[in-house]
Amino acid sequence: MNNFQKPRGTIDYFGQELTNLKFLEDTIKYIAHLYGYTEIRTPIFEHTEVFIRSVGQTSDIVTKEIYNFLDKGGRNIALRPEGTAGVIRAVNENKLLQKQNYPLRIYYYGPVFRYERPQSGRARQFHQFGFEILNTKEMMDDLDVILLSQTVLNILKLKKYHLEINCIGSIESRNKWIEALKIYFSDYKDQLSNDSLNRLNTNPLRILDDKIDGAKDFVKNAPKIKTFLSKKELQDFEILQQSLKSLKIDFKVNESLVRGLDYYTDTVFEFISELDELKGQSTICAGGRYNNLIHELGGIEAQGVGFAFGLERLLIQYQTETSNNIIYDNNSEVCIINLIEDTFVAESIAYMLRGFNFSVYYEPSIKKITQGFKLAEKRQAKVILIIAQNEINNNEVILKNQITMEQTKVNINNLYKTLEKTLKNND
Repeated sequence: MNNFQKPRGTIDYFGQELTNLKFLEDTIKYIAHLYGYTEIRTPIFEHTEVFIRSVGQTSDIVTKEIYNFLDKGGRNIALRPEGTAGVIRAVNENKLLQKQNYPLRIYYYGPVFRYERPQSGRARQFHQFGFEILNTKEMMDDLDVILLSQTVLNILKLKKYHLEINCIGSIESRNKWIEALKIYFSDYKDQLSNDSLNRLNTNPLRILDDKIDGAKDFVKNAPKIKTFLSKKELQDFEILQQSLKSLKIDFKVNESLVRGLDYYTDTVFEFISELDELKGQSTICAGGRYNNLIHELGGIEAQGVGFAFGLERLLIQYQTETSNNIIYDNNSEVCIINLIEDTFVAESIAYMLRGFNFSVYYEPSIKKITQGFKLAEKRQAKVILIIAQNEINNNEVILKNQITMEQTKVNINNLYKTLEKTLKNND
């Protein structure tokens, strides 16, 4: 007999951990509503070219981590490694930006896939909850998405993290920076890792946030983007900083922060966990502005800004920082205990009551009243219905009010109205 196990880098969710995850999902959805976002759902796989064009051919996602394959029609298909590209493809294909003359605010949630070495806070299938403002014309939207992220963390009462921001400029500004970095790092080839050497001529920005080389002094002393930013870019970034300060939101400027996706321009930001449990995988939320991606994926000339939470890392952060176990409201109003041989009677009563929108729990295998009481307590039922032979012979059931502990006999024909009244009084 085969003893099957889940694929490496995947997670089974159940019990309290699943309850906590659902709480995080519902909390973020609630905040999305507060900020005026609507949901979009896209396929978990796309044509691979969607991600190559958006994320970048030299990014780690494309060169090392993407799950792609040829389908039966010979098409190159990839499981989505991040959410934004698929959302932009859907928006462009369905011409959503042409259907309104103001920015589109949308959010998405779902699994994403990357072939990485599994560890705490990093899985091969994980979940992102992301937000995008598309066709944005205001740089204040950069502040808005940062505030949305902050609101989520505030409502979850999380404390052990910090915010880092940077401005990486337009493509023109960044190209000047990249050329300066190529010249600078050419003098340190003997000190660069093989990964960094490969990136030197293709995308030297990746060297700045490399896990190994990024900590070296000569990398820290590399030319900074601010030297190459235009006057307007510097002014906008200064306004963002002053806005955060006026709202008393702590942050620090990290001039090495470039993000791992090539489509970003201007503002980029990350919320970094300070927990030991997430050491090395500490980014719980990240995003920024992208001024060219919509057009590059076949849409109109329009800018966007967005970000995403990694739900697995946010879950670790939440469960580590709080000792509260969330109790989801999945308990039952009514619990049925059946003490007679005929289980159909109890099943038919449960079916009738559910038709009246009562939440009813009935377990046919439980036939002892003590077991039934324990189950009703576990389900936190407000009312117990006991089906006993003498009462059923008279078309009655026994109703026990778990709040007042009163016990009465009720005719089945009047059960709906009696239950409705009892539950209303209990509330």
